[in-house]
Amino acid sequence: MKRWLAISLLIPRGFGEPVSNFLIEQGATGIEEVNGDSKGEGVRAYFLEAGRRNKVLRGLRRYLKSLKAITPEISQSRIETASIPEQDWGENWKRFFKPIEVTSKILVKPPWSRIRLKKDQISIDINPGMAFGTGTHVTTRVCLKALERSLRKKGLSVLDVGTGSGVLSIAAAKLGAGEIWGLDVDGAAIGNAMENVERNGVADVVKIRKGRIGDVRKRFSVVVANIDQKSLKRMRWPLIRHLKSGGLLVLSGILEGESARFRQHYVGTGHFQWSKVTIEEGWACIVLKKK
Repeated sequence: MKRWLAISLLIPRGFGEPVSNFLIEQGATGIEEVNGDSKGEGVRAYFLEAGRRNKVLRGLRRYLKSLKAITPEISQSRIETASIPEQDWGENWKRFFKPIEVTSKILVKPPWSRIRLKKDQISIDINPGMAFGTGTHVTTRVCLKALERSLRKKGLSVLDVGTGSGVLSIAAAKLGAGEIWGLDVDGAAIGNAMENVERNGVADVVKIRKGRIGDVRKRFSVVVANIDQKSLKRMRWPLIRHLKSGGLLVLSGILEGESARFRQHYVGTGHFQWSKVTIEEGWACIVLKKK
């Protein structure tokens, strides 16, 4: 049976988001806000163990040490670890994953939750399984909001890069997209996304595929990528190439302080007519329209 490494941190208030982003970039498959105390806020991250414990902890301690220049109090952070069987890991998610109304139209909930929908509201049932992207993290929420605005015209095609649990692909289908490809390099994420697609009854329009964006040989009306900053920077040209003329590129997973630089990284290519940056809880979502 697979085992999961749970890393719990108590850190100074205001550092939950950058630390969470760092952990995601290091391969965390889930981030959970946990109770802090008067001195700080709590964050718990889950990693597939597989002998990675020492490497992950070394990287985390180096990162926290680098933050001392900003706030000396970071040195008082507490780190605890636990090894969790796969079965118990899933139960941990059930305790904190509750229904969330992302917009007046979009509700994301776990399959074990029963809730009465409002008129014209769509429900997206997500079993988090082993993939990050339940809809509860702010980077996913801002992407869902951007998709709702971008898919006002029915029948558009969508490429979801780094699909994770498949939440964005499923949302695109329920918002009226005609063809959606969900792409990920992680086999566990692919299996989880396929289950969620079936559960939501959108398998006729959503194709979940394992692979990299370079493996795709077509262009789309909307390309969405909710991944880490390093990957977004590296994948600039592949993302642009897979977008149709007049199409929309939706980028998330960007810290607010990096948003201006990221926007220019893409706008500077000369391929976009306009761009819009939305900030929420310290995270940025950038939407660009291709010429």
